[in-house]
Amino acid sequence: MIQHIFYNGKVHTMDDQRTVASAVAVSGDRIAAVGDDDSILAMAGEGTVITDLKGQCMVPGFNDSHCHLMATGLGQVHLDLRGVTSCQEIVRRGRAYIEENHIPPGQWVIGYGFDNNLFDDPALPDIHVAEAISTEHPVFLDRVCGHVGTVNQPVLDLAGYTDDTQVTGGVLDKDSQGHLNGILREAALDYIRRIIPVPELEMLERSARAAMSLANSFGVTSMQTDDLESADLDSVLKTYDALKKKDQMTVRVFEEVQQPRVPQLKAFLKRGMTTGWGDVYFKIGNIKILTDGSLGARTAYLSRDYADDPGNRGVAVYTQDALNEVVALGHKEGMQMAFHAIGDGAVEQCVTAVEYAQRLYPEKDLRHRIVHCQIADKALLRRVADAGMGADIQPAFTASDAPLVGSRLGAAHEMDSYRWKTMAEFGIPMGGGSDSPVETLDPLWGIYCAVTRQDAQGWPEGGWNPQERLTVDQAVYLYTRGGAYQSFEENIKGMIAPGYLADLAVLSQDIFTIPPEEIPKVHAVMTLIGGKICYVLNQS
Repeated sequence: MIQHIFYNGKVHTMDDQRTVASAVAVSGDRIAAVGDDDSILAMAGEGTVITDLKGQCMVPGFNDSHCHLMATGLGQVHLDLRGVTSCQEIVRRGRAYIEENHIPPGQWVIGYGFDNNLFDDPALPDIHVAEAISTEHPVFLDRVCGHVGTVNQPVLDLAGYTDDTQVTGGVLDKDSQGHLNGILREAALDYIRRIIPVPELEMLERSARAAMSLANSFGVTSMQTDDLESADLDSVLKTYDALKKKDQMTVRVFEEVQQPRVPQLKAFLKRGMTTGWGDVYFKIGNIKILTDGSLGARTAYLSRDYADDPGNRGVAVYTQDALNEVVALGHKEGMQMAFHAIGDGAVEQCVTAVEYAQRLYPEKDLRHRIVHCQIADKALLRRVADAGMGADIQPAFTASDAPLVGSRLGAAHEMDSYRWKTMAEFGIPMGGGSDSPVETLDPLWGIYCAVTRQDAQGWPEGGWNPQERLTVDQAVYLYTRGGAYQSFEENIKGMIAPGYLADLAVLSQDIFTIPPEEIPKVHAVMTLIGGKICYVLNQS
């Protein structure tokens, strides 16, 4: 039976021929037929809902190939530090947050989203800032990149950090007297996340629903998400299972599982879960490996010194041998590996580890991928391609990072950044992600950035490194078929074709035909998952 027919639209199927149809028929949770108005309307039966698209654009539901779903939801209840322009503003917001939410002494205060590059004095906030907020609460302030943060003395005490503490793969910053100054980087910061009390399941469910609802409002129907920075694996599994039983999963989840070292990975593998375990609403995805930090925090691991910080190459979370060991184990057991790697030093480590695993255990099509893959010259990208690896890129990063890339890398190496067109020419499979809450979940903003390589004000004129711009078709592919390929779901997602899941997004304008600078003005007006409407724009 045909439950729903959409007609009188511009249906961009994203099939190999890039067919543009006008009508779609939906049966159950699948697409039954695609074609012209007359042929599809003739399929209507008693009870079929018929919707006139009124010339609007329909595309496959968008797929965010790398984000943090639960962190995005929890960000709506934590201390919001996005857009602050000084340490004084951090303190004001923090004190107000404690007072307005009646947070009792001893309960954690978790802030997220400050970007010190927006400050007149770009120095990172330190322990004095965290303690100006409170000394009666453990205070944790997370930079927007998630790779450097600040804590107060109660947190240092809870973690057992002293002036003599050494952290493998992480850094505890010190002041001029050699004392901890509250600034933590990489593994030192990750440990803090692990000692923060896990939110109650009700809170996790509420946060996940909030993030899914937000995603639906942008036409997103699939999210490949790393949630283990927000809760432990058992809590994550229980949360999504509860939402499935309540029929409240309005996005499909491909869960990225952080198991950074061999002992943790072995413990996970004993559960009997491998990549693809699950159903159409929730699947275990890849093993997520953080190999370096961020460019903004100068913890991205480079093959040379930072141009604006001589002697610093960033943070290598792994030695090559340690990375080889964990990747070989995951590869052997059939797990896709996803590497957070921004600097070219980290990218090279990841490729070397995959090459090592493939020599030990050849003929495995696991589609290992590099998340971000921001800095790499052509020779390194050729190795990525030859290793059969993909890349999850975040086009929106160009809008926020372009002003600082030159100073961080130097003019000679600035061109080796965010080389998307080169990746496409080399045949590297790419998916498009937001890294939300680092950037907005809106894929239309990502598409705009991929096509123009400009910020919201149109800077720089002509685009930053414009030779690496993508076409609109290539950019939409990132968030549809590209993402589906990364999660081994290219036969059920990413196209509007018979037999595919009826995950659909209706847009206010045809992004394939309007001027690129108009794309940010486009919005989703309707989103469907499995043929069910999960979002409709209120146009009253």
